[in-house]
Amino acid sequence: MLPFGSIRIGKILGIDVEINYTWFLIFFLVVISFSFIFRQDPYNIPLAVSVVMAVATSLLFFGSVLIHEVSHSFVAKRNQIDIKKITLFIFGGVAQMADEPSTPQIEFKMAIAGPLTSLFFALFFGAWWGFFSVLNLGIGFSVPFGLLAQINLGLAIFNLLPGFPLDGGRVARAALWYFLKDIRRATRIASYGGQAVALTLIFTGFLLFFVAGVAFQGLWLILIGWFLNHAAQSSYRQMELQYSLSDVKVGEIMVTDVITVDPGLTIDRIVDEYFLRHKVGRLPVVENGNLIGIVTLHDVKEVPREEWPTKTAGQVATLMDEEIETRPEEEVFKALMKMAKAEVGHLLVVENGHLIGLITKSDILRLIRVRTELGE
Repeated sequence: MLPFGSIRIGKILGIDVEINYTWFLIFFLVVISFSFIFRQDPYNIPLAVSVVMAVATSLLFFGSVLIHEVSHSFVAKRNQIDIKKITLFIFGGVAQMADEPSTPQIEFKMAIAGPLTSLFFALFFGAWWGFFSVLNLGIGFSVPFGLLAQINLGLAIFNLLPGFPLDGGRVARAALWYFLKDIRRATRIASYGGQAVALTLIFTGFLLFFVAGVAFQGLWLILIGWFLNHAAQSSYRQMELQYSLSDVKVGEIMVTDVITVDPGLTIDRIVDEYFLRHKVGRLPVVENGNLIGIVTLHDVKEVPREEWPTKTAGQVATLMDEEIETRPEEEVFKALMKMAKAEVGHLLVVENGHLIGLITKSDILRLIRVRTELGE
């Protein structure tokens, strides 16, 4: 989960694209950096013009970062891997997968797509830089494209560093997975590589900050190293968690005694007899075993109080959303990830339209604690 929240800006390939609020900070800093470059020798571009050029160059740069992530997503979708969303944030972009690749070959293709895309943009912008330079159309055209070519080349090289979960680290994991035939062990080794790369970046950042006196670049490397180290550790923990739950299905730990309400029950009775008595925030609406929808406290608050004695659960219930449903044969780990995505504490277990149980986050965490204590 990225901090501070995000705003949705659209869809690409049917995938939601978001901008995390931290992205606006890096966009502002990149605009200032580009503007500063355009103002210095040998360019000496006027302030107003340099700012316009910096904004346009920054938009092209982050556009190429977005396409970098889209390339990962395109390969993933071609291999039947669902991508939840693409998010631009302070350290670049991330495509959030619903599941891990099933083979090292798919992992390799997905991972290498990003650096190849950045390399393509380096060549593309470099070609335009050469074109404008040869025609001598002015630095207003040539300089931004030259910068974009260099930055995308640097992005391709950086992402190929063998540190998981960077693209290069995923390439390394794919190779290890192929030869070791063990994704768990491959992930552990690749995550160690990620932590090594992260510590190298942090050390280099401290040298730049305290020895060379290059404060901004040093601080930036320290932040990137810290983020990469955190991401490497988190990715490995997630893999361990998935491995520990891989043989457990939802149906094995779900609760079958679920509190439900009839669609004909009035709102005042639902409040008095269910929400207040059982201290729940949402209730499945079921008729003859068939799941009709969900009635929540929010649904109830939308109804004027004087209508509570006449309005029924069936009239105010929200239609079922697949995000809060699961199936008894689904892996518990996938159910846990679905809860995290929907930001809920439980899922309804549905089979052929019938509500057969409920699985909660606390049930899963309890299972994890027991398995951890038993060393499984």
